[in-house]
This record gives sequence, structure tokens and C-alpha cells, in this order.
Amino acid sequence: MICILLIITLIVFFYLRRQTKKKCPDIPVHNISNSGLRIEDYEEYFKRKHADSNCGFAEEYEELKTVGTAQSKNAALSIENKAKNRYTNVLPYDCSRVRLSMCGNPFDDYINANYIPGYNSRKEFIAAQGPLPVTVNEYWRMIWEKNVYTVVMLTRCNEQGRVKCEKYWPSETNLYHNISVTTTSDISLDSWTIRDFRIKNVKTAETRYVRQFHFTAWPDHGVPETTEVLIDFRHLVREHMDQYSRHSPTVVHCSAGVGRTGTFIAIDQLIFQIERESTVDIYGIVNDMRMHRALMVQTEEQYVYLHQCAHDIIRSRTGTNVDLIYQNNEALNIYQNMHSQPDNVHKKM
Repeated sequence: MICILLIITLIVFFYLRRQTKKKCPDIPVHNISNSGLRIEDYEEYFKRKHADSNCGFAEEYEELKTVGTAQSKNAALSIENKAKNRYTNVLPYDCSRVRLSMCGNPFDDYINANYIPGYNSRKEFIAAQGPLPVTVNEYWRMIWEKNVYTVVMLTRCNEQGRVKCEKYWPSETNLYHNISVTTTSDISLDSWTIRDFRIKNVKTAETRYVRQFHFTAWPDHGVPETTEVLIDFRHLVREHMDQYSRHSPTVVHCSAGVGRTGTFIAIDQLIFQIERESTVDIYGIVNDMRMHRALMVQTEEQYVYLHQCAHDIIRSRTGTNVDLIYQNNEALNIYQNMHSQPDNVHKKM
């Protein structure tokens, strides 16, 4: 009898374990691994991994290549959805993909986008590919249906003679299926542009307001010239998120929606780790993101850049030969002025 009970217990245990593996992980991102370093130990770690042309970081990054890749992508691989994918090797996993409402066709729910965990919630971000001409309507439908108020764009529409993203916003007003979109402001700065949109559901007459943060200083193949410029940009975005997107996801996209997109989301989580826990766990952050969308932080160079960001943030906190990253600059002041304008559209959110 004891042997029989033991066998039954083992069968149940392995069955439940197998079923758990089929689900997306539900572990808080900041507890994902035990490899987190205390910030006081990070300098030595960084020097060691940075030596010999970043050999240590290259080894870490190599370990991440297969993370999450065994998950199904049936919706993305269907013939009906093939034209909706910008790149054949960047497809959303079924378990974490963003599902739209059905409009009559069983494939109407598909868009190349995944929910990505942030530091504060498991669906804090939506990582999406840059819209194609045939997916612009679905893109605005996603923004409406998921109550998105903050959009982060990390690519130019055209780079080095290649189309990276369809210009999905109008110069004035345009109708995208049932969503009317009006550009109400467009302010260009050295490294980014801030746009405000008024969007209206023509069926219900409900109106909302969305702000797009378009980072324009990221080269097509590479990383930004400094860590400071992207960290400043993240603080700009986070200020808006904290005010308007606490209960809804923020859309982040580049062209494929994995490289620059993953790097930006990782920096957001990294800064929270440093500020709230005094730890750094970039490996854990990337590992967790890759369980939700393939290829997040797409290149070794981006992975090293994240560690350089952590290094510079920590040194700035200790005042070690690094200018303060968090100081207000001209762009931040302009953003503050936009908030103080009496006709600020976001007052109605």
C-alpha cells in the first residue's frame, strides 16, 4: 500500500509540474534569479566581465539564447496572419500575446505584440513590432482596447534607406477603422519628439488622450552614444506613466519590437532595482522578458550597454567622476512646461 501511494504521489507531482511549465511564469521580475548583485559589489563585477573585450558578458548573453524558445507560436504561424508579421523570425508566443477583440473574423484578434512584465506589474508593458501598412488599424485598436495612454517609439520610420515602421499617426486627423486620431501637438528636440494625440471611438463617441515619446537618437545598428541620453528619456517616459498609465499597459515598439524595445524596458526595471533594492540583476530581467517575447535585448552590444547603464547610474549615485544623470535638462524643462499649459489635453484623462 505504501509503495502504491508513493507511485500515485510521484505521478501527480510530475503531472502538475508538467502543467505548470506550460503556463507563462508568474514570478515577480525582481525576484527572478539569485544572481542579483549588491550595488556596492557591482564595480568589481563590471570590471571583471568587461575585461578581454567583454568576454564575461558574452558568456552570460550566450546562456540566454535558448530561453523561452520552446513555447508555441501557433497564432503567429497561421497562414491568415503571415502578412501581419514584419519579420519571419520575430513572432509572439501564444501564452503572452496581446489578443484583440473579434470583429467577425476568427483571426481578427491577432497582432504581433506581447505583454511584458515590468517592475510594478506582470503586464506593465506591451512590446510590439512597428506597424505595417496592413496593421495600422489593428495597432490603434490595440491602443483603444487596452486603454493605452503612453506610447514609446524607439526607431525612425526610415533608417539607412529601409522602412522600419509605418508612420501610423496623422499630420492632422485620420480615421483608422472605428478610431479617429488627431495630432494635437508635436514638439521635436535633439534626441526625441513628443506628440499628443486625441483619439475618439466613433461608435461610442468616447474620447481619450495619448502621448507618444519618440526617441530619435538610436542608431540602426548599435546603441545610443551615451547612457545618459536614454536614461534621461526613460525618466521622462516614467513620469508620464506614473501619472496616466498606472492601471494600463504602456506600448513600447521599435521595428521588430525586441532589440531596442527590450533594452528600454530593461532599463526601466534596472533603475527600479537600483533605487528600491540597491541591487542589479540584468541577467534575470532579460531572462524573464524572453519568457514572454523572443529575442528581447536582441544583441550582445545591447546587453553590454545595459550593464554600462547600471555602472554609470551607480557611480552617479556615489558621485564618482560622473555627472548627475537625473539633473533636469532643457528637454525635461520643456516637458514640464507642456504639463503646465492651461489647455493641456491630459487634464481630461
